[in-house]
Amino acid sequence: MGETIVILVDGEVLADSRESTIDQQKGCAGILAEGLKPILSSELNIAVLHGNKPQVGYVLFRSELASHMLHPIPLDVCGADTQGATGYMLSQALQNEVRKNKTNRQVMSVLAQTVVNADSEFFNKSDKSIGPWMDYERAEQRRQTYGWQIVEEAGYGFRRAVPSPPPIEILEIEGIKQLIDSGTIVITAGGGGIPVIINNQGVLEGVEAVVDTDQVASMLAHQLGAKVMLIVVEHDSGFLSLGLGTQAYQSISQRNLEEVLQSNKIQSGFVYRKLSSAIQFLQNDGEQVIVTTLPKLSSTLMKESGLWIEAENPTFQLSNYF
Repeated sequence: MGETIVILVDGEVLADSRESTIDQQKGCAGILAEGLKPILSSELNIAVLHGNKPQVGYVLFRSELASHMLHPIPLDVCGADTQGATGYMLSQALQNEVRKNKTNRQVMSVLAQTVVNADSEFFNKSDKSIGPWMDYERAEQRRQTYGWQIVEEAGYGFRRAVPSPPPIEILEIEGIKQLIDSGTIVITAGGGGIPVIINNQGVLEGVEAVVDTDQVASMLAHQLGAKVMLIVVEHDSGFLSLGLGTQAYQSISQRNLEEVLQSNKIQSGFVYRKLSSAIQFLQNDGEQVIVTTLPKLSSTLMKESGLWIEAENPTFQLSNYF
């Protein structure tokens, strides 16, 4: 095996609405696997991460509906739940594509825990909204019963807000490296990994928080020595408003992207997180970041579409591998 690619798939790519059924999510996973065929057939080492924002929302919504009969589900267990279910769907889809093309590669989904910064400054700030929308009465009841932080989003309603402390390390990284080095296609750290801290007794403990998947993807890519990061998003409207659309081929240098990030023109937090993750990866010896959508994935790998972000004087080109 040769160089390594890290593929980040947003959770919305697989589940684009609250009405997305399991069959529809499996169907999207199949389309993704088919679009990744050139990569799966290449000599590249492959790691796949997925977002889990809508998937965690489903788990919390089911928990909400059953709250009169069953116990609530803590966020660390929600993370484990969605890693397992989504990892299974992606693993099966990739295995089917590998088998169809008679490629002799193993695919494995690895449950990962991410140690996050336990400093109180991060846990005293609840800035990530999650779960189902609520009216004021229900939101207030949840605040009083469970001690939830509640935020209002104009035009939508009220949602629970939770901390998102910065990631420090992926606990299973050495095992992941061994699998990657053996040629196994690894799906891991879904949703940024299960959020855990090391408490005062030195014991691992799950926490009520979420992890930024984009930061973890950049961190994992650096730890694996990846040369390229491929990001698959649901749509590119936020990028398009910056003149960085993905529908046609577009190349931009790392320096130019740094200027965009410093310009304060980015209105979308989603886009800012993606581009910040890209810059962080390139500053840590990465060479190429590619952003595309699921419908454009195949043409992007043919270098006919997508946003291609290049490091200064790159030695690696993804298109040379197929």
